[in-house]
Amino acid sequence: MNNPFEMEENNPFEMEENPFSSNNIVQNSLNNEILNTRITNSLIEIWVEELGRKKNTYISGWIDDNLKEHIKIIKKQNGCNGTIKDTEDNKKLVMFQGNQVKFVVAYFNKLGIDNNNIYIKG
Repeated sequence: MNNPFEMEENNPFEMEENPFSSNNIVQNSLNNEILNTRITNSLIEIWVEELGRKKNTYISGWIDDNLKEHIKIIKKQNGCNGTIKDTEDNKKLVMFQGNQVKFVVAYFNKLGIDNNNIYIKG
C-alpha cells in the first residue's frame, strides 16, 4: 500500500519553485523591455518619516517614463503600499509604507543608477 503523503513523480500538484521569490520578481521585471529606465545625473533623495509607530519612505528626484511600473514591482516585492504624489513645484514624490530604504537602494543599483546619485537623508 502506498503512502498517500509521498509525492509521485508525475504528480501535477507537486510544488515548484515559488515564482514570487525575491530574486525572480526583480530579475524578470528588469529583463522586461517595458522597464528600460533613463539613467539620470540628477540627485535622488530618499528619506524615512516616522509617524508614531509607523514609517513612510519618500523618494524625490526619480525621473522615469515607467515610474508606475517600477512602483508596482517594489510594492509587490515588499508587500507594502506606494503612491506617486505631485508636489507644488511640479515634481514627482514617491511614497512607500514602511522603511524600504535598503530595498530601494538595491533596486536602483540593479537599474544601473550609481550610488553617487543617491542621497539618503537622516
